[in-house]
Amino acid sequence: MATGVTSAVGRLRRARFTSRLAIDVGVLLALCAAVVVLAASPRVLDWLHQETAADIVTLIAAGIGAAAAILALVASRLLTEARLAWLAAALVLYCLVVLPWGVSAPAGTIPSATQVSRFIAYATALVLLVFALRSPRRMGTWGGWVIMLAGAVLAVLALLLVPDLGAATLFIAGPVNAVVVVVGWVAAAVLAVVDAARRQSTSRLRIGLGLVILAGAQLYRLSTPMGPPVPDLVFPALRLVGMAVLLVGLLQLVQRGLRSLQEENFEQQEELAAAALHMERAAAHTAERNHELRNGLAGLAGITHLLSAEADGPDHDRLRSAVLAELGRLHTILERSGDPLELEEDLAEEPGSYELEPMLANLVELQRARGRQVRLEVAEGLAALGSSAVAAQIVTNLLANCERHAPGTPVTVTAFSEHDDVVIEVRDRGPGLPPGKERDVLGRGVHDARAGGSGLGLHISRELVEGQGGSLSLRTVDGPRGCAATVTLPAVDANRPATDPVAP
Repeated sequence: MATGVTSAVGRLRRARFTSRLAIDVGVLLALCAAVVVLAASPRVLDWLHQETAADIVTLIAAGIGAAAAILALVASRLLTEARLAWLAAALVLYCLVVLPWGVSAPAGTIPSATQVSRFIAYATALVLLVFALRSPRRMGTWGGWVIMLAGAVLAVLALLLVPDLGAATLFIAGPVNAVVVVVGWVAAAVLAVVDAARRQSTSRLRIGLGLVILAGAQLYRLSTPMGPPVPDLVFPALRLVGMAVLLVGLLQLVQRGLRSLQEENFEQQEELAAAALHMERAAAHTAERNHELRNGLAGLAGITHLLSAEADGPDHDRLRSAVLAELGRLHTILERSGDPLELEEDLAEEPGSYELEPMLANLVELQRARGRQVRLEVAEGLAALGSSAVAAQIVTNLLANCERHAPGTPVTVTAFSEHDDVVIEVRDRGPGLPPGKERDVLGRGVHDARAGGSGLGLHISRELVEGQGGSLSLRTVDGPRGCAATVTLPAVDANRPATDPVAP
């Protein structure tokens, strides 16, 4: 199925590219035909000063070619493609060396040194153009510039140091070699179009078509008699069209490279934002995990000496059982602390039902062993749905909150049934909550600077309770005054034994 969809998409892309190729070729053929007709028209030649117009058109083509060379170099950097750097070198040599010399050539017979110099430049540009189709890996992106400089230096030396080569001119820059060079240009241009068709790249197609028009202009120039510059404006006009088409293709290639760069930058920004969010969440959950461990360890602090005493009895056994239960819970948290983003899942490993009285009795026993006044009242047979580890963590956080905000005052832990829920209330005899702050104290990081703390305990407790399908609320109470934290959890069905696991 996937292979069929892929082949259908490929066929659609090929058909679209073929249609675009036909349109571009048709438009350019019509444009070139119109340019040839107008540039060869006697009326146009009479209206324009022929030599001046040819020079102006040639210089404009040189300027466009220089801009195209810059774009080719930029595209090479954007797309990390060495071939475009070789094309840039070929354009620089052609536009900044060959074309200006054509303008500065004097009327009449062209000196042999100029012919040889121009031929060397043409041949070097052809070499660069061929390498632009498949650049040598060892030479990288700068090899083309080395060859371009070498060819330019040889052309200048031939122009300055060789006054007249006589018969040797026909051997070096004669019609045979000129034909070979021009045919090589045509072949390289056609291969560029073929490569663009293979890649199905519209921008590369226009680059190739621009080179084809340039090669066609060179063929036209070769077919005209050597002597005064050109009998009409066809050659410089076609060359101008070819440079313009080449510039358009390179502009599109640069735009594609910039778009690709922007997309990569956007993807990297998204990845960085996701990583930053992950780190922020990891840091937040690590702080919450540390808070849980500190509260649990605080409940165990100072109890070791009691367990090591030789005295034995029911109180000693209960305390030992409570310590072992708390150590087991903390050990479970530590074992699964590899991914702090799964805090609730770690604590809620045992979804099912549990009895409240043993869990609360262990926590209260630990508090009493530390010298705190904690009273426990649990209705008989209370059982809740969820995880006992979660409930133990919630009550531990609430008891730690009482110790921080109401130190030394008696605390009462009450558990009873209410409709389809079980309710655990932890009540101290402290100053209570600031007026109107009952909901604010459950937010992350909200704490009383005078009492200390990190502002995580109540926030963690609320998230854990809500993860169990319950709720947490705090309120100020009177008679006696204090703060009451009420935890509501779903109760076990009365017809089901309290220790039965919850059906999935």
